[in-house]
Amino acid sequence: MTEVIRDAPLQPGEVWVDVLGRSLRVHSAADETSLARAKAYLEQTFRDMERAYELRWKCPPSALDTSTWILMGALNLAHQVVRLEQAASQQTQDLEQTLTKLLDDVPDEPFAPGPLFGGEDPS
Repeated sequence: MTEVIRDAPLQPGEVWVDVLGRSLRVHSAADETSLARAKAYLEQTFRDMERAYELRWKCPPSALDTSTWILMGALNLAHQVVRLEQAASQQTQDLEQTLTKLLDDVPDEPFAPGPLFGGEDPS
């Protein structure tokens, strides 16, 4: 396996990210806080996948598969984001539909002024 040399100059938009003890050179336009949060999510996803692997196969995954697991973790997170976006889109559509129904129920013409109970005293 080749060792990553961190002294290599970074290209514009590139940053070094350490994920589970591995240095990765990635393109990112995110600020440091967002990048740190994304890295934490990726590492947690990796640990969750590792636990699931251990439950299924009764042993931890091979250390040689770490880079593959990191990619799988990233794909897993991307899939979760897509599902969340789909759910948000569906909720937006449902809300728009509900609001349209409510607006359809509101009369276009205002009620004529008059006593509330047809001239009768409610008391």
